[in-house]
Amino acid sequence: MRLQKLARLVVILVLSVLPVSVLAEVFGTVNFNFDSDQLDAEGQRQVDEIAERLKATDSYKPTVVVGYTDAVGSTGYNQSLGQRRANTVARALVAAGVSVDQIGDISSRGKTDLLIAVTTAERRNRRVTVGLGDILAACRSYRDVPLSETAAGDELQSDLTARLQVAVAQHDQLTNSGRNGPAFQMAGAAREDCGKAVGLDAGSIRKVEYAKRCFCSSARLEAALAQ
Repeated sequence: MRLQKLARLVVILVLSVLPVSVLAEVFGTVNFNFDSDQLDAEGQRQVDEIAERLKATDSYKPTVVVGYTDAVGSTGYNQSLGQRRANTVARALVAAGVSVDQIGDISSRGKTDLLIAVTTAERRNRRVTVGLGDILAACRSYRDVPLSETAAGDELQSDLTARLQVAVAQHDQLTNSGRNGPAFQMAGAAREDCGKAVGLDAGSIRKVEYAKRCFCSSARLEAALAQ
């Protein structure tokens, strides 16, 4: 029991010191007029500020653009409006000098995620957020992980090391508890994949491949632990 508590504490400590870049990071918000998907003067200024931040950021993570609406109107209409707003901001970012290859997911949440919980036409709810995506999305194959060959660097190494620490702690905890289910198997896989990724030099041709394997097995471990 004491060992199990210690293992849980290790996991909590590791997660608490993960670098900010491991998590989805919001760079800025662009607001819109009522029932509009066009940028006004304030919206263009917000886009320009976000574009400068993105161009100054050296990260392998894709840029995620998400559109939202206020609560006025039907769910279907607002879903479409949020998508149009997200598309507008994505195009404006590229026009402002952000590489088109840097833009990842462009999606809409419509009116399902209000920033201000009101049913009226609230400008703060009519927004598009722009940030860096979390690489740990659901993973079917490591080959699907969006990690380019130029990703190897200090940020990637830091992320890989953090995931290795979590995998080792989870594997030890599950070993001590005697649980030999999917989570235990995924912890072992993540420990092996992340260990190999961390150990490879940044110039190794297999660094990115094992980094992808690490991210994928970490995602599967996270999913198994949630069951």
